[in-house]
Formats: sequence, C-alpha cells, structure tokens
Amino acid sequence: MPTATAPTARKTASRKPRARKATAAKKPQVSKVTVTTFKSGKAVSKVTTLKRPSTARLISPSRYMQDIQTRWAIHQFEIQELLKDFSKGVSFVTPYHAQLVKQVKAWTV
Repeated sequence: MPTATAPTARKTASRKPRARKATAAKKPQVSKVTVTTFKSGKAVSKVTTLKRPSTARLISPSRYMQDIQTRWAIHQFEIQELLKDFSKGVSFVTPYHAQLVKQVKAWTV
C-alpha cells in the first residue's frame, strides 16, 4: 500500500548576477556643425560640416615617423611570411602538376 509522504522542500540555487562587459575606451566623437543661410527671413540652405578635432592628442613628428617605420617593418615581415607560404604551396603542388601533365599527354597521344 502506498504511503503518502509530505513533499520535501526543493533547494534552489541562488541566482548569480549577470557579468557586465567591460566598457571600452570611447573614441572621441567628431562634432558636426550645421550652418543655415537665411535670405529675407527664410532658410535658403543648410550645410553640415565636420568640426576640426582638437590637436591636443596629436603625436610628435618623431613618434609619427617611428610608428610608420614600425608598421613598415611589420608589413615587410608579413609579406616575407606570405612568400614563404606561397613557395611551400608551389612545392606541394609541383609533383601533382607534373603527374597531371603526364596523364594529359598520354590521353592526347
């Protein structure tokens, strides 16, 4: 005969707070300026132009040249590695190409 038992309280896991994403550094926004031309009390044209950003964050010419040289060195290294990869690919494909050429010549003769 089945016995009735009182339901036991279920343990619930406590909720963990959602992890927030770290806020990234915001790029400075370039502000826009709208100039409206009026003629005899009526708006004739609206022109929106970009406002020149502050020069406070510009780097010095020597740092700029150093940056260019570093980027060029990185570019040269990447091109060198690309050429190495291409040469590996060509050396891998060469025997298969030679085999295919022999096979095609055998068909045509």
